[in-house]
Amino acid sequence: MNGPQLMYWIEVMSLLDCTDLAIAGLSKLTEIELNRFNDSAVIKTWAKDAHRFILSFYNAITTSTPHLYVSALAFAPEKCATALRMRPHFPNTITAAQGGDSDWHPCMRAIIHPHAVQTLSVSSDGRSIVVGYPDGSLAIWDTQSGACASKSVAGHRDVVTCAVYSSDSNLIASSSHDTTIRVWEVTKGLQDSRVLSGHSGSVHYVAFSPDCSIIASGSSDKTIRLWHHDGTNSRHEAYTGHSGRVTSVAFSPDGRKLVSGSSDKTIRVWLVDLGSSRLANNPLVISGHSDSVTCVSFSFDGLKIASGSVDKTLQIWDAQTGAKFESRASPTKHSDTITSIAFSPDGKHLASCSLDGVIQLWGTTTATYSQPFGHSGPVNAVAFSPGGDHLVSASTDMTTRIWEINACLKPMIMGTLVGHTSTVSFIAVTRDGTRIISASFDRTVGIWDAQTGALVCDRLTGHSDDVNCVAVSPDGTRIVSGSDDKFMKLWDMDTHANIQSYQHTSGVWCAVFSPNGAQIAFSTDDNNVYLWDVTGWKMIKQGLQGHSGVVHWVAFSPDGTCLASASSDKTVILWDIGSHNRVGGPLSGHTGEVYSVAFSPCGTQLVTGSSDHTVRVWDRQTGNTTITLTGHSHYVVSAAFSLDGSCIASASWDKTVRLWNAKTGQLIGKPLTEHSNYVHSVVFSPDGNYLLSSSKDQTVQIRNIAAYYPAIEPETNLPDAFRWPSNPYDMSSHPKHPGWVTHDHESHTFWLPAQYEQREKFLDPSQRARSSVCLNYSKFVHGTAWTKVARNSTSNNS
Repeated sequence: MNGPQLMYWIEVMSLLDCTDLAIAGLSKLTEIELNRFNDSAVIKTWAKDAHRFILSFYNAITTSTPHLYVSALAFAPEKCATALRMRPHFPNTITAAQGGDSDWHPCMRAIIHPHAVQTLSVSSDGRSIVVGYPDGSLAIWDTQSGACASKSVAGHRDVVTCAVYSSDSNLIASSSHDTTIRVWEVTKGLQDSRVLSGHSGSVHYVAFSPDCSIIASGSSDKTIRLWHHDGTNSRHEAYTGHSGRVTSVAFSPDGRKLVSGSSDKTIRVWLVDLGSSRLANNPLVISGHSDSVTCVSFSFDGLKIASGSVDKTLQIWDAQTGAKFESRASPTKHSDTITSIAFSPDGKHLASCSLDGVIQLWGTTTATYSQPFGHSGPVNAVAFSPGGDHLVSASTDMTTRIWEINACLKPMIMGTLVGHTSTVSFIAVTRDGTRIISASFDRTVGIWDAQTGALVCDRLTGHSDDVNCVAVSPDGTRIVSGSDDKFMKLWDMDTHANIQSYQHTSGVWCAVFSPNGAQIAFSTDDNNVYLWDVTGWKMIKQGLQGHSGVVHWVAFSPDGTCLASASSDKTVILWDIGSHNRVGGPLSGHTGEVYSVAFSPCGTQLVTGSSDHTVRVWDRQTGNTTITLTGHSHYVVSAAFSLDGSCIASASWDKTVRLWNAKTGQLIGKPLTEHSNYVHSVVFSPDGNYLLSSSKDQTVQIRNIAAYYPAIEPETNLPDAFRWPSNPYDMSSHPKHPGWVTHDHESHTFWLPAQYEQREKFLDPSQRARSSVCLNYSKFVHGTAWTKVARNSTSNNS
């Protein structure tokens, strides 16, 4: 597969209109045993890459075979093994001199439809999807080839609002604004259907029970109905309770519950009598959204319910009690109604999409959170593949797209956050890893999107002097800040409003939340530590007295029973939260002021940083120093344990951040020297993959601690490059064929991958300039000259 024969084979298969067979053949090659070949692993890797190559550029190759070379080979990512082997044989193509993809884009396929796509469902084997259109028709599409396998002959008389496969994929149920439900047998294609009538308004959603025996429907007539898939409904009444249209319904995995969402802003959880196929009275009513509920879904273990709303938020609820687990408000991701949500089969991810064209992936068990991705138009539906490794989305931009989950999940941006105008004194990260909070001597507090590096809102103002500290409540809804202006302020994470303030008699050095979020411990210039009740916004304890110098920092133990305070008197004192008494004697050993203290994740150790240039690790029970870390040449003002307790990070006024082995005390790698001035704080991301620090140089640095200094290629010597879409031919999008670029408003000059067209939409403005695409046309051949693409041909740029 090293020679040009691979490209010739794909070319022939395209000319024979057999590209689908090429895809299927390569897919099969990745699955079969090749033990008799010495290089079987290599062959499978190459076959997998070639398979992805054809899938990604299927539209270009099948529309015009020469674009296998002109477009596919030109725009394949740098790490594409197929392109790396083939480009030397076919060098006369366009190239991305700057801003091209380094690896495969998360979008594996974009299937073009004749209409806007209103809804979709994935078959149980993942090989097909059913979609519904505004004209009332349905179609089944092959996910491998992107070909239409079947289209309805006689469909609905109005917009198809929902189309779903049964769990065995033998049936499809569809609903419409025409007030009817239709049931289709997949083996018969979409040639005929049974019509279920009874609703007096638009039917917004349908769902099969897990055993495929019952279909539930929700309607604008404010009712829910249950149907046998054979069309009988004579024994079943309409179930009422919602005071608005029923927008969504879903069965629990065991079929014993049905959840419904409504424009009345509520969610209802109904018990299903499996014997009589009826819904029990008195459903559990869940309230919490501030606008219409548009979509609901059970997790695959049946323990959680997710809901999306016109209020732009995603909520997760306990399916048994209705209690809220968490609120996923993401103003920088969804700026419009959430239209669809889906749990992954393993329950680890939750996908949401919106009318703003954006799709978002959330981690349900870890602090993962994807970069925004999506379509050029509103996204109406998302669904996971049965294996959970792919996500399929449907949009009004007339495409369905297949996304690779692992490629979509990029938890945190790496680089520099710039926005403060003075020292960034401290940083904190929300527990889900989506927000970074910064305190600054410019008297403001910043809230940053951890994935894009952009400020979520204008910096929070209200303090009249240096802001020394910030902390985030465990549930991520509140921020507390402390300042030299003697004020401690409480801020709302979502509205960014200052909701409470307290003025002390001296400057506030530090303020931290307790693990349960009920209390705040803060320290001041008066050498004392105070405990504060968050709900009542009042003092719990008027000063824990024991230090003879300023208390620079305080920290709660993981279980919330103990508080540690670090002071300029060179000691650390442990306090019992219940009795407010000291626990043992002071931890002594530093020869300078103690600026920082933190507990290990298990709570058995503490780490401190001091003006004596050292970091110390302490045994909490004995109060003895177990390790002294030396190497810094100036004050160590911040220190923290990693998530698993194996590493310690320290920040110093020597302008460096250092990583240490918490067990041996050995320095890990080299000192991190990105900052140009004193480093004031250091913190690990909740997933432990990233290390963040703030500095007097007015920046926050974020780095992946598994890869210190990634090589950065200079953006220089870009021959004949221009910034897309400006170019010598005044190219523009083809007026009739999406995805194609033309230089004369008629020719298919080249096919541009969707991610390049949409790049601007999913980037913060500060990122766009450095992410723009520059194309090099110095060797580009096209039109009738495309055959000169091969190595021995003369380049022609005409």
